[in-house]
Order: sequence, then C-alpha cells, then structure tokens
Amino acid sequence: MPGKTEGNSSHLRPYTLLYRTRDLLFRCEDRVVGKFGLTAEQYSVLAAIKSLEHPVRPTDVGRLVDHKVNTVSMIVDRMVKADLVDRVRDLPDRREVRLIIPPKGEKAFKPADAAVSKLMKEILSSLSAKDMDTLTGLLETIRERANRQLSAGNGRSGR
Repeated sequence: MPGKTEGNSSHLRPYTLLYRTRDLLFRCEDRVVGKFGLTAEQYSVLAAIKSLEHPVRPTDVGRLVDHKVNTVSMIVDRMVKADLVDRVRDLPDRREVRLIIPPKGEKAFKPADAAVSKLMKEILSSLSAKDMDTLTGLLETIRERANRQLSAGNGRSGR
C-alpha cells in the first residue's frame, strides 16, 4: 500500500479503503471456510472447479481466480495431499491434467459454500439493490482498468 504523497490524496483514500476491504473480506472468508477444513484459497479453487465447464485444467482455474498457474499448482498440490482435489491425466494430451473434486472435497465445499454465501449476504445486506448495481459497476470498471495496466506492463493479465 502506498504512502501518502503530494498529488494523490484524492486517489489514496478510495484505494486504501478498497485494499483494506479486500483484505478484511478475505480474512472473514478464511475464518468461515476454516470451520470446514479449508483455507480461503482452497475454497476459491474448489468454487472455480465447480463453476467451470469440464474438463477443468489448472490454467482455467488460474484465469478465474486471477492467479498464475504456478500459484494454482502449489495450492492444488496441497489440496491433493489433503484429498480435496484429484489430478487426472486422461486428456488427449497426457501432459495436461484435469482437476476433479473427490468426495472429501465435496463434503468440505458444500457447507463452506453455503457459509460464504451467508457471510457475503450479511456483509452486503446494508446496500440497496441500486447501491449493489452501482458498486458492481464501479468495481468492474476498476478491475478492467487494472487489467489494462497490467497487460500494458508485461503483455499479460492476472497475477
């Protein structure tokens, strides 16, 4: 997080609030899913696998959760050891793997997903439908601009 400098005071407060809010939401999510034996990162990988069209590859998960493939691979390595995700090599290209959720992962994900949904509903309940639409639009605008900045800097988007 940047320090206070001349000329950026109008941008510093919203940036700081956005940064701290993201961190707080992540910590809330981590606490809630921890009750089901998951970390927030593991939960996001499971949610990505559930929402993507099969076969799901680590690169697909990385795109959805905005992580580099090697970061997703490290998370998946730990999840495989914990029997929360399985890697299967049955795609035409044997170097590629697909990710599936075994019964233990399903058993952890279902109640964690319900708890995260309840948490987010509770946190966002003070916003009207109009405010939710406005917030969503603003966040999409900021996200798109950040992705353009990242793409301009290194030719790629994502973390």
